[in-house]
Amino acid sequence: MIVRPRLSSALTSIRQLRSKYLISDATERLIREADVAALKRAGQARIAIAAILFMGLVTVQLSDTITSPFALKQIHGAEVALFVFGAVGWVMVWMASRRILVDALPTVIAVLDALLILGNLAFNHWSLGIPGSLFAMYPAVWVMPVIMAATAIYYQPRLQAFVGLVYVVGLSIIAFSDPQPSPEEFSRIIGGMWSAFTWQSNMMRIVTVLTASLVLFLVVRQGRLILERAVRETTLRLNLTRYLPRELAPILSERSFESLRTGRRIPVTLMFVDIRASSSFGETMDPTRLAIFITSFRRRVLQAAAQHGGLIDKFTGDGALILFGVPTEKPDDTARALACGRRLLALIERWNAKRGFNPPVRIGIGIHRGEVFCGVVGDEDRLEFTVLGETVNTAARIEQATKSADCDLLASWDAIEAAGEDGLWAPAEHEPLRGVTRKIVLMRPQPQKAA
Repeated sequence: MIVRPRLSSALTSIRQLRSKYLISDATERLIREADVAALKRAGQARIAIAAILFMGLVTVQLSDTITSPFALKQIHGAEVALFVFGAVGWVMVWMASRRILVDALPTVIAVLDALLILGNLAFNHWSLGIPGSLFAMYPAVWVMPVIMAATAIYYQPRLQAFVGLVYVVGLSIIAFSDPQPSPEEFSRIIGGMWSAFTWQSNMMRIVTVLTASLVLFLVVRQGRLILERAVRETTLRLNLTRYLPRELAPILSERSFESLRTGRRIPVTLMFVDIRASSSFGETMDPTRLAIFITSFRRRVLQAAAQHGGLIDKFTGDGALILFGVPTEKPDDTARALACGRRLLALIERWNAKRGFNPPVRIGIGIHRGEVFCGVVGDEDRLEFTVLGETVNTAARIEQATKSADCDLLASWDAIEAAGEDGLWAPAEHEPLRGVTRKIVLMRPQPQKAA
């Protein structure tokens, strides 16, 4: 009765190992950076391990106490293997620094390591005629824990399980490929392998244990660094989401956040949106319907902004300010802003047709481009992301000018020129923009000709 639930739980755990959880872009970026760092550290660890073990072998070889042909062949084979091991580590560091085959490299390296170690054991077994049942005396066996510990630095459970399976199968083939030697034959073989138990050989085993502990130290340190960074990033995201636009917080690193904290001047395209005659809706609707109405309006603003890569700086009651070019400028910022305005008008038109509002919902959209101050202002108790400057005021005045111009969408000539849409817009008659000192030419969309 107890076995079945435990078996079901074990199968569920195995299926979870195979499953891949959906993660955000920010998390994916952190994992990618951690993978690259793990590859670099693994390569550096390999170089250090190879150097330590190689120096140990050279020390034993120079002691002039090793005269057994068996031991000398073991030492020469181990030196070659260590040289290859260290060279592969150098290649890992080089490829990781250039982000070459980051995903496939751990598996390729693990397979090469298995071939190298198991090949060394196979050489000792078949070339030197040593029974497979005595594999525990081979130096390469002592290196296996080091290699398996080094594989753990990648934090890939499937790879770790694969490596363990490869070594278990390889050792099983070598250990049980020959019949068990008789006690007399066993004594004879051991007598000829006395050098495998000298103080020099035992010293190499101790050095191998030391290198394994160093690798495990690196693995634990790598895990600790990842944990600390994940906690730090999570804390930063939680703090940012309190006062930054939701689209901005996930893509900010600590360094880019600090640049916003100090503030900077950047070229931005701004789009102000406002509902016309919203007070009449507020007077005729009950509070519940009004809340649903405003929520539905904001949902359409969010949809249009998301489709064209706009960042909603803030909602102001029945209006919104959308930014294009934050946190980084792109060549098509203004073109996307104009497309976003047209898309939002289409969504509002569909909304009117669907709900049959009387009078129909109308909005005003003003678009302008220029330099603004962009940053996080305030003290630690009340921080706020904001954009400031004449460009912001001008964009707000352009949105207000849609009333006197009797046009739902107006854009400054600066925006039209930046988007390269000269032929799609015509000058609009309007009253002077209140509070704007320099001359601003406003443009309205030209009616589309029927095909």
